[in-house]
Amino acid sequence: MWDLLAAVDGTVMEIYEACRALSSRGWIVLKNDRLQVAELPQRIKEACHPDFESVLARFEKLRAEAPWPTTEFFQEPIVSSDVIKRVRFLWERGDLFDRTILVLGDDDLFSLAAGLTGLPKRVVVGEVDSRWVDFIQGEAERGGLAVEARIYNVADPLPREWRRAFDVFVMDPVETRQGFRAWLSRGLAAIKHPGSMYFGLTELECPAKYWHEFQRLINEGGLVLTDILRDYSYYENRSLAKPETWQRTRLARQAPFPARPEEQCLWYRSSFCRAVTVKTPRPPLHGKIRFGRSFYKGPYTVTLEE
Repeated sequence: MWDLLAAVDGTVMEIYEACRALSSRGWIVLKNDRLQVAELPQRIKEACHPDFESVLARFEKLRAEAPWPTTEFFQEPIVSSDVIKRVRFLWERGDLFDRTILVLGDDDLFSLAAGLTGLPKRVVVGEVDSRWVDFIQGEAERGGLAVEARIYNVADPLPREWRRAFDVFVMDPVETRQGFRAWLSRGLAAIKHPGSMYFGLTELECPAKYWHEFQRLINEGGLVLTDILRDYSYYENRSLAKPETWQRTRLARQAPFPARPEEQCLWYRSSFCRAVTVKTPRPPLHGKIRFGRSFYKGPYTVTLEE
């Protein structure tokens, strides 16, 4: 019992209740004063031991044909191994197996990585760039994955069929006040209670006062932060590879020393955060939002062309 309490998240009483439920199904038994796992349904066995190394290999092969990111929509994919780390973290927190997941913006192809595990019930992507929608939809159909994608701009109201339709939502929002509020609003309109949200935030373009404001919006929306995994995701820097793009950014123009794009290491990174609902979520915004360059670009944005 002590090993179980050390390994499982939740209050002691919640863990006890879960044990009774598993025992009533015959999935765990007490034998020789030791708690043991009994014979499980095949689907449950598969969910307990996913092969993430195999998923990574398949994901990297699939991703080689993906579209090139563009700064027009603030795109910069996460390195493949860190995408799988994110998927694995959802699995560890019980937010992958048999869950319905909404991904808002997916140049990282998180949806396909999650789908490759075979564990989610359904993964839906809302993405403004038609290139990524077509790619995700095509790969999902070819691979028989429970993933679907459609064109969607978070400045627009959430489609009616997505409202309160998901257990989990995942986002890498733009790090402006207007952008984060919009992304959060659409996600909170989509998930049920109980539900979870996951998102990435940097410190490079998102100062502490923004983190404070965003955390307040999350709390007021009916959620509480449970995890902040610092520097969990590193980005490929592909969108800044072209000299003509690089030279038009504040990152290059205002650097106190020479900043050469060809010398970049994996420097751009974000923390990965998780929050859970404590009541039915309440979005801070409703209706259509004015969409423009300022939606993506704020005073701390340095990686977009000026």
